[in-house]
Amino acid sequence: MVKPYLLFIFKLSLSTLSFAQTEQVDSLASTRSVTTSLYIDYGKLLTIPTNIETKYEGGLELLFIEKFPLIIEVGQAILTPEGAYSNGTYESEGTYFRVGTGYFNQFTAKNNIGISFRYASSTFSENGRIFISSPSESQEDYVQNIEREDLTANWYEIVLNTDMRLLKDSDLFRLGLKLRFRMLANYDEQTPIDVYSIPGYGRAFDKTIPAANFFLKVTF
Repeated sequence: MVKPYLLFIFKLSLSTLSFAQTEQVDSLASTRSVTTSLYIDYGKLLTIPTNIETKYEGGLELLFIEKFPLIIEVGQAILTPEGAYSNGTYESEGTYFRVGTGYFNQFTAKNNIGISFRYASSTFSENGRIFISSPSESQEDYVQNIEREDLTANWYEIVLNTDMRLLKDSDLFRLGLKLRFRMLANYDEQTPIDVYSIPGYGRAFDKTIPAANFFLKVTF
């Protein structure tokens, strides 16, 4: 059975490509050969006051002839998901990057829309402690400490994005939304207790994950 979010992303991808194919270029002479932009995921900054996670993420975009982007994204995260283990503590910390390309187009005078693809990699560590007691005291208590360094994970992403001008006649500042579909390729599996959360990706036992990012872009 096809998951609803997979069907949604597939339909939106077809719509984006269909629109891009019918869009006409008004003036080739006015097209910039390379446009440089920096952006920050301001949605992740809202997680800083919480005790569940702390995330920072930003990116660099080089847009060639206002259509084809080269994208580099980097981030850092500290994850302490509630309920990771019912009898214990858990924390995952690391850095990650993504690189990719795609196709962007102008949707309206103020809005852009596009589809792109990413390869992503994360390097992280895990720390925690699992404690299981025997109420009857017939068995010894079980304690498992988790201390792992230099773990890695890799995944792929399909990204649909749209952004809009904040200033009437300028592209200097834009606000946008990225809808991501992540597909886990591999990670350093562990025994007897496996990796739980991968910075930049999410829970390791979810082989596909949808996600959304809100960003502020500055274009030069």
